[in-house]
Amino acid sequence: MVLGSFCSFPEAKTALDVGTGTGVLSLMVAQTHPNLVIDALDVDAQNCDLAKYNSENSPFARQINVLHGDIFNFYPKKKYDLIFSNPPFHLESLKNDTERISTAKHFQNEEIDSFIQKLSELLTENGKIIMIFSCDGLYELMKSMTNHKLYINEIISIYGKPKSKKRVVITCSKVMSILLEKDFLIRDIAGNYSKEYIEKTKEFHGTTLD
Repeated sequence: MVLGSFCSFPEAKTALDVGTGTGVLSLMVAQTHPNLVIDALDVDAQNCDLAKYNSENSPFARQINVLHGDIFNFYPKKKYDLIFSNPPFHLESLKNDTERISTAKHFQNEEIDSFIQKLSELLTENGKIIMIFSCDGLYELMKSMTNHKLYINEIISIYGKPKSKKRVVITCSKVMSILLEKDFLIRDIAGNYSKEYIEKTKEFHGTTLD
């Protein structure tokens, strides 16, 4: 929900959702970008079947193409203005014994650099990459971006509750700019949704959040 609400690039005409899973991110981005064509890629066949079902039963089916494949062996004939992803950000820590879950949530240490290189190759010169990542994997991510001439333009620190930093949403591109940094709180100390979270995500909820 958080990543989808921050995936905004009105100028984009083509987009790639890397690791689409159930396709929720693609549906959110399609909702806010009615003229955008999205390729939703996933290495897991079961995920692709579910993403296709969700897309076909939504108002945004014409915008989303679900593709079964591995990002490391993905060679489209076009490049993308917008690439968004909730990648396997746990690296090798806390690996899950279930192979499908492990593949979805964990990178090998050497894969992160190849992943960033691939995204850079697929990105247009004025395009944007938007990802959500774990705090403990941020250093490796930033190092790989430097290696492949990508510049971090914005870092949004996501707090589940006050003083509980869980994730970061990163926007990067091939264009250097002044780094923007801000915090985003999901729930207050009492466990209620924050005003900023309600406002940011309101168009994706069928009912009002309490």
